[in-house]
Amino acid sequence: MRPINQNNMRQVTKQITDAFLSGRAKKVDNTHTDGRSLWLFFNKIAEHREDGLYVSNCGYRTRTTAERLRALPNVSLTSKGGEWYLNGEAWDGEWRRVNTNPRPIADENVVGSLFDLTKKWVSIGGYRGYEEPVYAVCGANDTGMWDDSPCPSNVAEAELKAMESVLKDAKIPHKLQTCESSNVFCVHHYLVVPPKFVDKAREMVDNHLGSVTTRLLYRVDAV
Repeated sequence: MRPINQNNMRQVTKQITDAFLSGRAKKVDNTHTDGRSLWLFFNKIAEHREDGLYVSNCGYRTRTTAERLRALPNVSLTSKGGEWYLNGEAWDGEWRRVNTNPRPIADENVVGSLFDLTKKWVSIGGYRGYEEPVYAVCGANDTGMWDDSPCPSNVAEAELKAMESVLKDAKIPHKLQTCESSNVFCVHHYLVVPPKFVDKAREMVDNHLGSVTTRLLYRVDAV
């Protein structure tokens, strides 16, 4: 593993947080912002809301996450005994407001046009559940290519590719994201679009499902 270049990390942090705090869209290395939200590896870690600035670690207690967050105003982030403390209070990484500063004016044509691969936890009872991309519009389960597989990989792939073609024709950007399921023998494949395209893309999924016969493809419900 290559050692982390501290100077480079600080430069990236300054460039991207300066843009975020001034409402400008920018992408530097593994971090990007649309002027309203800030993402690290497509996971949202900060957001300007109407009532102030909110931060999250998005479930990743990494050195880079801490580096980015510490560059934001009113964020004091420390670690002790493996636990993170935000402004002196134990923090589980969930969204927390750090100030009530007015949010900067951002280009509304850009806001929501970048990919956000943040995931949410979907409980199916007790401690069981799975993570699902917040901005997924459709999905298909995949249980491999065994003779008795209920969700064959080739069927899942073909149906997702057909939906990708529909989105491509409509010029809607999309990414394929694969997540673990609650079943060790199954994974979930999802098509994810930028937030501003979610409603239109889900409507297109409904139309597609109503016009063709599918076996595995399903619509993902709204956020």
